[in-house]
Amino acid sequence: MHEYPGKLSQFCQELKRRKAYFLFICFLCFSLHHVAGQDQRVADSLALIYQEDKLEGEDKLELLNDLAFNELNDRELSLEYSEELIQLAELENNSNYLFSGHLHKGGYYKMIGELDLALEIYFMAANIAVDSKNLEDEGVIYTSIADVYAIMENYTNSELFYNKSIQILRDTDDSISLASALINAGDTYYNMGRYDDALRYFEESGPIFKELDYLTGTAYNLGNVGMIYAKQGKDKLAEKNISEAIAILEEQEDYYPISVYLTIMSDIYLKQNDFAAALSYTNRSLELATAYGLKEQIGDAYLQLSKLHEQAGNLNEAYNYYRNHILYRDSLKNIEAIQQMADLRTDFEVSQKQIEVDLLTQKRKNQRVINILVAVASVLIILLAIGLY
Repeated sequence: MHEYPGKLSQFCQELKRRKAYFLFICFLCFSLHHVAGQDQRVADSLALIYQEDKLEGEDKLELLNDLAFNELNDRELSLEYSEELIQLAELENNSNYLFSGHLHKGGYYKMIGELDLALEIYFMAANIAVDSKNLEDEGVIYTSIADVYAIMENYTNSELFYNKSIQILRDTDDSISLASALINAGDTYYNMGRYDDALRYFEESGPIFKELDYLTGTAYNLGNVGMIYAKQGKDKLAEKNISEAIAILEEQEDYYPISVYLTIMSDIYLKQNDFAAALSYTNRSLELATAYGLKEQIGDAYLQLSKLHEQAGNLNEAYNYYRNHILYRDSLKNIEAIQQMADLRTDFEVSQKQIEVDLLTQKRKNQRVINILVAVASVLIILLAIGLY
């Protein structure tokens, strides 16, 4: 018989703190903003146009951008669209679509838990945005960078980049990206246990999504407020909000957040001592997460299953599920990757400072040249005047 960890119940409480991990995960934060939200049906229709291979130039760029954004069922295919978008944008020297391609590509690696790669690609996108002086893109990418740090539980860096993003986006007309940054920051505050801050951000982002009739954002906001209700013990309100969110997301075939919300529903039913319903919701969450390769949600589902079987007295099964949870958790929390990400952030900020120094140095050189030219011109004018005299 396995030695069952005596503090498993304590570890299982981690699920309540982490289960809503970053539902927005960059889905609504793309540069060429898709106000209609992600929709697999759009990707299916556009795939027919792509297969005809008749578009060129900016029309082809827009098609690839829309395909990469809307392809939900086949993430590998979404990555292929992103990489093709990057290649074509480089050939066309189009910085807007080059940025968008990197944003989509980084989102893919973030989704599958390759966080070091995601952050590296996001910083490439940040450099593109800064070089092109595109404030909206800069605000968007800082949100995505903050998301990765938040997943790694590096809350210091995460809060720093969320604040930078929100500050920039408040000065633009990009309401969707502002609302996305707010809801992602709210998720982070939720996981930090700062529920009042989380609710404040959700209450600001919700009306923006509703005003724009942005269903995906509305669904995430409903679900996230439901998470707060669950924390406050308002189970009926929590269940109502989360059920509405799941219904919208199922219609759009957006399964990532559904997997998370199903685990929350499991916890609600567990508190009501309805073990069968709690187990059913968790198994469904695990099935979805496994089908779409969502490492974080797989790990959370295993943790919830461990908790359920521990309370039911099935200690062997609880131990096995907990062991699986640890495997997935450790695959996301790679210490070396965390250090690499910190180095990337430092390199990025140093490079930005160096750019500022170089610009200032060049400005001073230019001013010296101007001063010399003015002096030479003055001498020539004086000599000319003397000659005429």
